[in-house]
Amino acid sequence: MGRGLAVLGAVLVVGGGGVLGYALTREAPGTMTPGATAAMTSAMNQLDSEITRARSELRGGAEALAKLTIVRGTVVTDPATAKGSEETGELKFAPSPGVTIELGQVIGDKVTPLLVQPANGVVKPKHHVPGSYAELDGSSLALSEVVEVVPSSDDVRDGKQITGYIASSRSLDLSPLIANLEAARINGRLENMGKARTIGTPDPNAKTEARTLPSQTTFQIVVDLPAAKAAAPTGIVGAGAGGAALGLILIVVGLMRKSSPRTPHIQAMETVPAGSIANAATKLSAPNAVAAGTPSPIDSASATSFNPANLGPGAMIGRWEVIRRLGSGGMADVYLAHSKGEAGFEKLVAIKVMHPHLARNQRAVDHFLDEAKLAARIHHPNVVAIQDLGKIGNDYVIVMDFVEGVDLERLLTSARMAGRPVPVDVGLGILCRICDGLNAAHRATGPDGTPLGIIHRDVKSANVLVSRQGGVKVVDFGIAKAAAQSHLTAAGETKGTPSMMAPEQRVGELVDVRADVYSVAAVGFEIVTGHAVNLDLAALAHLGVENWPHLPPPSSLRHGLPPELDEILLKAMSFERDRRPADCAAFEATFERVMKANGLSCSDKDIARWVEGELRQLVPAFEGVSAAVVSKPAGAS
Repeated sequence: MGRGLAVLGAVLVVGGGGVLGYALTREAPGTMTPGATAAMTSAMNQLDSEITRARSELRGGAEALAKLTIVRGTVVTDPATAKGSEETGELKFAPSPGVTIELGQVIGDKVTPLLVQPANGVVKPKHHVPGSYAELDGSSLALSEVVEVVPSSDDVRDGKQITGYIASSRSLDLSPLIANLEAARINGRLENMGKARTIGTPDPNAKTEARTLPSQTTFQIVVDLPAAKAAAPTGIVGAGAGGAALGLILIVVGLMRKSSPRTPHIQAMETVPAGSIANAATKLSAPNAVAAGTPSPIDSASATSFNPANLGPGAMIGRWEVIRRLGSGGMADVYLAHSKGEAGFEKLVAIKVMHPHLARNQRAVDHFLDEAKLAARIHHPNVVAIQDLGKIGNDYVIVMDFVEGVDLERLLTSARMAGRPVPVDVGLGILCRICDGLNAAHRATGPDGTPLGIIHRDVKSANVLVSRQGGVKVVDFGIAKAAAQSHLTAAGETKGTPSMMAPEQRVGELVDVRADVYSVAAVGFEIVTGHAVNLDLAALAHLGVENWPHLPPPSSLRHGLPPELDEILLKAMSFERDRRPADCAAFEATFERVMKANGLSCSDKDIARWVEGELRQLVPAFEGVSAAVVSKPAGAS
């Protein structure tokens, strides 16, 4: 009897609760569902970010081109002269894929396009007045950034001053965004400057809600709101609540009767076998179990797939014998190898072998070989040495010294996670050595003594190797910029790591050695404070230039730091490059003064002891992983 009452009560509770829940959780009239709201917010954030990034790159490229002497001189000529300069290669913009650049002349109200690159490119929307423009074009948003070109001389024609402009434009594909909104069952339209693109199947009679993008105030996403639903009748609400309440009463009564000692069925209950509860628990957890040997989602990122094309141990790359594969980057695979000489002499090297599919791309080949050519001209103990480069069979290779140690990023990450601050003397000693190596690169010359004008452009902790012997070496000149190279960087193209990149580099302007000074300072902030930084201009633009880089003083993050480091590091990360130290030699001198004033010194042995201590903590975390993972080879991407 008791069991029957309890079961009946449970049925009433479930049924009444369901009715009551339905009545109380009906959508409010004219509001979007949580799922649609989330999809809408995500789409707007994504689009706003893409527009901001695209605008930054377009404007940076246009501003850089507008400052070139050849461009400033061309705007006072005519289309034929401009075309001639283009054909001779003097006026070659090399825009990024999808970008169109137009150079034009303005005399009063007369606008004359002088040249467009690529030749089949179309600047849209079409404007010559400096500013930012956008136009909805079907499922695309055409963006254009126009920058004034100031002629190199004051030329007047027909009594009117001659000026010029650079227009840089590209289109953003909105199809993925529209598809995501339609998948969330959102109906409405995109609107911009009187043009519209429908989303789904909008209802002309529906009430709508419009949201404007922060970066593009003329751009709106207008969505249909769901029709208002009638409120649930009071009787339904009452019935649901009453049924649930009656059910609770019946359950209580049933349980009381069931537990009464007068109930004869209690003696007839089956005894629960020992271990059945444990068995039940095992069965319940079975759906989440993972078969033995199957990588869990946490481990899947580190899993590697077998590639038969990889060179295995014992294979020969020219005169070098492969010991093992160390890793792979976007451009090359890296192998540990050795060459055997007379009297049993053996030397370990790291060999970068360019991916075969890239060897058919001449620009990629030039880019790959430029890295080695530049690094080979730098002879300094704080820069990884290049031993050889060239083509073996169909493969392009770079042979360099193998550094037995670990990259600084891994050491800093390990120390940060464990709350172990880098000793101040060791941190400053490492920074001095980084500056010393970069200064050697900046001052490197060609065979005839001509300065090469090398700028690393990707200084970060991952590109600094620290050996077990305490050596500190800058590596990876893969995107270094020199005065003369086989490949050209496309106008407005930004290469490097945005979180550590100087503002002028982030927007595609021409850079000098002070861009590397900026990045060293960002690395220095991470070393001495134990806090990671993200100085991506695109992400921090809303904070403005004032108080850049928007970081707290290092001494406020770590007790005991020399207070003079606050000004040294933050000044070196100034938005205006003129406020930074003139070069890495000057920057290194500031660290040396701090060390001298505070009685600090740092030898290679001091760094080696710190590295060994960190590796003892680091290696167990990678137990079972190849040692190559924690020993980044020179030049690994």
